[in-house]
Amino acid sequence: MPRKKNNTVIQKNRIKEIVKASGASQRLVAIWLDVNYTTVSSWNSNTTQPEAENLNSIGELVEVDNRMLYEPQGRTNTGFAKSLESELQRLNKIEGIPLEVEKFDKKRGIVVKVNNPELLKKLREFANGLKKHNSSNNS
Repeated sequence: MPRKKNNTVIQKNRIKEIVKASGASQRLVAIWLDVNYTTVSSWNSNTTQPEAENLNSIGELVEVDNRMLYEPQGRTNTGFAKSLESELQRLNKIEGIPLEVEKFDKKRGIVVKVNNPELLKKLREFANGLKKHNSSNNS
């Protein structure tokens, strides 16, 4: 899994420091997980991230909860999801914007239901307004 997506950091792990604090070596991790040492090195440098199975095996090896292997994101609850859910309900029930629309799937040759792009656009605009409002209140 790549570290970056659209130039924003997805998540950093703390594998290197947790493994070191446990008294284990990176070589032991590589052997225990049966992966190449360079794979562990790329996890340590946060170039890539381990799959869930490998992360779990590391947690078992060093005897820590898997959540301890990742740095906290530093997020605070502002009620964003709740506000977005309320706006979704308002757009659907009051403005009558359907949740899904029909679209022809060329690959399968049939009409399928997909998330309504108009609804998604309005939700993203609403979300951007919320984020601007929240950032100006925190300044």
